[in-house]
Amino acid sequence: MLHIVVDAPLMARNATLQLSPKHWKALELIEEGSLSIKAIAQSVGWTDWHLYELMSGNTAKSGSVGELFYSELKKQHVRNASKVKHLFKDNQRLGLIKLNQRLRELKNKKPTEAITKEICKIMNSLGKAGPSVEINNNTLMFKGMTPDELRQEFSRLGTLARSALNGRGVSSPGEGRPGTLPSFDDGGSELQEE
Repeated sequence: MLHIVVDAPLMARNATLQLSPKHWKALELIEEGSLSIKAIAQSVGWTDWHLYELMSGNTAKSGSVGELFYSELKKQHVRNASKVKHLFKDNQRLGLIKLNQRLRELKNKKPTEAITKEICKIMNSLGKAGPSVEINNNTLMFKGMTPDELRQEFSRLGTLARSALNGRGVSSPGEGRPGTLPSFDDGGSELQEE
């Protein structure tokens, strides 16, 4: 039979370990987000380094209280991220409704240079708000795409890559005749695998 011996004073110390009112005030001010870390630390009577240690969860410098503080800070971050995500989606929806209303108004007006510029601005805004693919420093970033859209984009990029490796391109049309697309090999690229 196995007996587990627990250090009773250590267990009691951990069970009674709680955040002080200063800790909760600091957490409240951090969540509010209107003050700097230095100002928050000063308002509760700490040095800014002590608050940094608590926020990083550094138990070597701040002890077990730092672990509790960091845990509460992470919970706070999850709540805030959820709120921001909800607000962003709601703002995006409201903005799209207003843009739709404005485009309907412009549709019934006689086209002028000013109206054309406004429509171009709206279309640029819509392009930035929708799903996008960015290629920076040989890194692909896909934003706001569903799994199906992502598969289609990878298929499109694969086709472009195969075409670039093939190098044949589209044949030019003869006189009075349409051009033809080159045939693609079913086996993928012509590069040998190592």
